[in-house]
Amino acid sequence: MISLTNLFLFILIFFNHSILLYSKVNTTIDHAITVFVHGTFPARKLLQYSPGRSLIYFPKGLSLAENISKKYHFHQVAKGCIDLSPDLYSFDQFYIFGWKSEHVYDHVRAEAANDLIYALQKIVDDYYQLHQIVPKVRLIGFSHGGNVVLHTANALPLIVQSKTIEVEVWIFGTPVQQVNQHLINSNNFSKVYSIYSKNDWIQRMDPQGLRNPQIRKKHFWSDRIFSSESNCIQIEFTVNQKSIGHTSYRSVFKYFPIIQKLVLEKTQDIKTGFIAVDLKRRFNSEVQHSVS
Repeated sequence: MISLTNLFLFILIFFNHSILLYSKVNTTIDHAITVFVHGTFPARKLLQYSPGRSLIYFPKGLSLAENISKKYHFHQVAKGCIDLSPDLYSFDQFYIFGWKSEHVYDHVRAEAANDLIYALQKIVDDYYQLHQIVPKVRLIGFSHGGNVVLHTANALPLIVQSKTIEVEVWIFGTPVQQVNQHLINSNNFSKVYSIYSKNDWIQRMDPQGLRNPQIRKKHFWSDRIFSSESNCIQIEFTVNQKSIGHTSYRSVFKYFPIIQKLVLEKTQDIKTGFIAVDLKRRFNSEVQHSVS
């Protein structure tokens, strides 16, 4: 006859084993934690009271996409990635980072990057505790959110169990700034992909020369691409063979796994350089009206 103590121990062991088994199964195959960093919202605080709040506003800090209201644009970005590629994306591993984007100064973006890495350290620590696997990190930045991502180079590395976390970077329509463009060459990034569109004029409209007289003549406006010697892959992006405007990116982020696959297929044997990628119409009916 089994004693109550032995029965309790059996149930406890079985329960713990089930949790461990579930935690190992309920992960992406690459164990990557994805973080999406939004771009500039000139009136971010006012947007929280706007009727269009769910389309553009996001509160400050790092939030799990699963905990964001389904009506929010950034929840839909995560859901789109997960629906297209559930092996690589999961609501348990997809985060959105909000920052003080109403401030146009580079030091604000640098401070946001420090906040992001500080919050991510706990995330990767918790992931290891739950799964007993050291995760990777995928940072996706849009517009000046890409500059926040670049500034994380100064706050990295993330360390778990004495191991350095691999950090992969994807930036979209990011205004290239003289003040921090060197960070794209940081050894703290495993790989950097910079995606741009030739019809994205907003990307080039940051008047960085106003804040730095030394570059006023040659680089008054932000640049579209990094130097050809930069340690990154630069991707000219089109939709149905047409360049898109800055705001049109919002409609394609949910298709990021497709863009990612197209890029990786073309860059298997290269670490730097320029390529072109086209997102086909069948994946992108929502942006046809905004393609210029």
